[in-house]
Amino acid sequence: MPETSELTTYLPWAVAAVLLIALIVLVVLLRRRAKAAQEAVAAREDAHRRAVADAQDERERAERAAADAHARELAEVEARRVDAETSAQQSRALVAAGAKWEETSRCMLLDAVTDLGLDGVLVTNLVFVPVDATRTRRFVAQVDHVLLLPTVALVIENKGWKGVVLDGVHPRDAGSSFATLLGDLELEPPFAVQVKRDSLTSLELRTHDAGHSPRRQVRRQASRIAELVRTETHRKPWFDTAVLYSHPDADVHADPRADDEGVSTVVIASQAQLRAHLEDLVRRRRPGPDSPRIDELSALFAGLGAEVTPFGQPLDRVSATATATTAGPARQHDDAGASPTQP
Repeated sequence: MPETSELTTYLPWAVAAVLLIALIVLVVLLRRRAKAAQEAVAAREDAHRRAVADAQDERERAERAAADAHARELAEVEARRVDAETSAQQSRALVAAGAKWEETSRCMLLDAVTDLGLDGVLVTNLVFVPVDATRTRRFVAQVDHVLLLPTVALVIENKGWKGVVLDGVHPRDAGSSFATLLGDLELEPPFAVQVKRDSLTSLELRTHDAGHSPRRQVRRQASRIAELVRTETHRKPWFDTAVLYSHPDADVHADPRADDEGVSTVVIASQAQLRAHLEDLVRRRRPGPDSPRIDELSALFAGLGAEVTPFGQPLDRVSATATATTAGPARQHDDAGASPTQP
């Protein structure tokens, strides 16, 4: 019986102890669960804050990108506007200058074709934007004259230089006086030298060699015209080239067909030489099967603002004659007077 009494005495305490332990364990578990729940909530809130921050950053990046793109677009528009304005200014300046200096050579050319009874068109002061303008940053090109005949297209660079002109002839080969004064000049072919009176007591010397020579200049312009015509008409033009010294007070010493790396550009210094060269071209030239018509080229050049002066027969009859001539012998590109349209 005493054992039963002791068991009865300690049992409630044992049960209480067990319950207390269970309560403690439960409290610990509940606290851990609450802490885990708080951490989960904090993690979700942190993830939400990061998502909001990322979205804000992305929105700001998009806004900056849009602003940068808009700024670039505005800069490109402004650059195009400046290019167009520069091109227009250059065109106006070239047209104004050309109208003053090309009248003498224009009259010489019209007199020559009239005397020879030729039919065609004379294009004067052609100003255009070269096809390679975006690459060379040369906004406009100016060509003094383009003479269009049924079988000939001749690009002419006019030089209204006065004084003594040596084109393709070195001073040391132009006589003892020139050799004494200028024989030591270093000139890179093709070249031209001009000596003119600056005042009563002084002379002015100008040298134009390599890429600045008149012959190289006219071939470069002919190449640009050919590229323009190919782009606009999808035809393959052939342009002969010539340099015309038109000033009445010019004393020109020139190799009439001075070669530059196998390429010939005719140098003309008088009305008689001009007539003789045109006669020679008309006699030898035949249009190629893909050559542009005179009326086609005239319309193209007139649309660019050039002065287009027809002479002889009306354009429709001239173009018809040129078309009929195409069936004749093939054009000779390898004769001495031919000048490829390459600079």
